[in-house]
Amino acid sequence: MSSPSTTPVSSTAASIDSVPVSPETKEPWLPDQAELGSSQPPWYEEKSSNLRSSDLSFIKEKGGMSERFEVVIPNSNERAHRPPRGFHSFYINQLEMGLRFPLPRFIADLCQHIKISPSQLAPNSYSFLLSLAILLRYHNLPLVPYVLMQLIKIKRLGPGKFYLSHKGDHAFIKGNPSSHKGWMSRFFFVRRVDRKRDPWKCDMSWRDNIYTFTPRTPERSPNLTSFLDAMREKSYNAPELIQEDLLCAFGFSRRGVELVGDLGIAVSCFSRILAYMYYCSPAFTFISFSLCADERMGKAELVKAMQEEARASGEVGPPKKAARKRPAVSLAEEEARLEKRKKKGASTSGTQPGESPKMTRVPTPPMRTSEETSRSPKL
Repeated sequence: MSSPSTTPVSSTAASIDSVPVSPETKEPWLPDQAELGSSQPPWYEEKSSNLRSSDLSFIKEKGGMSERFEVVIPNSNERAHRPPRGFHSFYINQLEMGLRFPLPRFIADLCQHIKISPSQLAPNSYSFLLSLAILLRYHNLPLVPYVLMQLIKIKRLGPGKFYLSHKGDHAFIKGNPSSHKGWMSRFFFVRRVDRKRDPWKCDMSWRDNIYTFTPRTPERSPNLTSFLDAMREKSYNAPELIQEDLLCAFGFSRRGVELVGDLGIAVSCFSRILAYMYYCSPAFTFISFSLCADERMGKAELVKAMQEEARASGEVGPPKKAARKRPAVSLAEEEARLEKRKKKGASTSGTQPGESPKMTRVPTPPMRTSEETSRSPKL
């Protein structure tokens, strides 16, 4: 294997005392050209980044990075599998497929279990994982490796490169791009500037082997039967589910984008709806949430289904009916009515002319009809 590159970025990063030596900074466990038995070097030894300093603002904004993250554009001698000390590699195409910073905890836990770095996942793996997480969270299922490993398949695309997709004959998340041309040359380096000993919550070193065993069954094992039944013959559009407002609503992005509802959804009540569904464990109806097998569900249908479920549970009241408008009355008719009321009040109360009658409301006794009077017993 080649020795780590010594560049201005590498030497500068190594001299920063505020970055602690954490257990995730290890040598990559990747085969070299001789081990692969190839006449060409592996892609990670060959590919350099073609990003420029002008891309920094886009990377920080798209990734939702706060001041706790530092981003560096690699030079022509640096490679993705050997970032400078304290830094880690990610790709712009991963950001375009939903990756946000800080890295969602369930992705870090999954990568820690399968023993690969999050940066080794192909871009479509992120849109698939995030879409799956939204559907699981809607069904109140925990985002833990035990659940995820029963639903995902890990495919090795080549040395040090992996792709996540459906396991078995399940295929309810679709719509991802068929390819991301040139994505392996669009990497950047990022580090967290806080003093946490393990800020990424997983081993960030690159590997060429994966761990695919199902985690130990927890004491309260989540039941995936109802979830898989609900997913049967359904198809959901991943690009629709990873829109920024939904990522923020489900806690996978911190960019602060408010939920945009195009079906008359009340944005202000969405957080209460989400909290109710996530914490209360009700038996959610999935009828309105699903479409036909040849259709793809997007964000609008998801939000509509969530609102309808919350209304059914009493969390959000039904839409208010518009008040009926009284017919317009002319000024002359209004004066005549007032005069009539005055005369009627004076005759019934026995007040003298010139005195203003005191208006009091008393319940009006029910009036009997002539038929009721004739039938009533005489005293």
